[in-house]
Amino acid sequence: MILRRYLLALGWAAVATIVSKLLEPHWAPIHLLLPFYPAVMLSAWFGGLGPGLLNTIVASLIINYYWLPPINSLGISDSGDWVGMVLFLGVGLLISSVSERMLRAQRRAEAVAVELGRQVDERARAEKAAARLATLAEELRTSAERYRLQVERNLAGVFRAQRDGRLVEASDAFAKLLGYRSREDVLARSARDFFSQPGGWQELVASLAPGVVISNHEVAWTRSDGAPLAVLLNVREADGLVEALAIDITDRKRAEEAERQAVRLRAVADLAAAAAHEISHPLAVIVANLSGLRPEGELAPRVEQTLEAARRIQEIVERMTRIDRVQLAARPSPDLPTMLDIRKSSD
Repeated sequence: MILRRYLLALGWAAVATIVSKLLEPHWAPIHLLLPFYPAVMLSAWFGGLGPGLLNTIVASLIINYYWLPPINSLGISDSGDWVGMVLFLGVGLLISSVSERMLRAQRRAEAVAVELGRQVDERARAEKAAARLATLAEELRTSAERYRLQVERNLAGVFRAQRDGRLVEASDAFAKLLGYRSREDVLARSARDFFSQPGGWQELVASLAPGVVISNHEVAWTRSDGAPLAVLLNVREADGLVEALAIDITDRKRAEEAERQAVRLRAVADLAAAAAHEISHPLAVIVANLSGLRPEGELAPRVEQTLEAARRIQEIVERMTRIDRVQLAARPSPDLPTMLDIRKSSD
């Protein structure tokens, strides 16, 4: 990339030389310098200081060799030609320096825009995590209440079955746990049908023996309507039959999972608040630097848009440090997830 800019500078010098040679029969010698000024400007505009200076030096040597007496020599015999050559070199240096400053300002503005875009993405992720945290907290409260009601109503089910899975006895609570209307409906099924995992009943029975009790064994069952069911089993073998006490822990498992996710998301939310605190100082520096820029041309609106976005992010970061409650925003569509309203949560 750098080499291409310098080669382009040499190319512009070559083009200016060819144009001057073509115009030599029609122009005075002093006018033959004019094509080299656009060459210097284009080299500096596209390449910066280095290519601009290279074009200036090469152009001065070409002008000296072809059009300053003595012709076809690099010597300069006239003092006026020395002044003109120094003036040309000074103008080339000035154009190259100004172009370099403009290119650096453009690169800084582009870097700032990229950084601000990254910070906007981080802020969006933090808001999404906070909204998810609020949703999971509500799910946790609801699941905990459901689990408490189930325990209070004693929904544990009891059944007895042969080792091949044929049911012998079942309580009403067991039928209700599995979603059947009556015990008769349950007794018409096999215990093997309740397990979501094929072979689950056989593995359970294989570990049983007289005098062996399996306590608090978690298994995955399927209700009559196809809904998944998490069950805690206490099993023993007595009189040649398998006796079991089944407790529905589906809501408890959901509550535990919701609590784990809530803890994780709370950590993410705390990290977002800490990140907002750390971002505020460098963001202020970025805003100050952008405010000090005075770009011209088509670069000006881009810098102004970037500065406006930076000030908007600065306001959002300042509000994130003052959040003292969770206030959810109204959802414009039921298909969209619940989101945290930072403005209402920090007012």
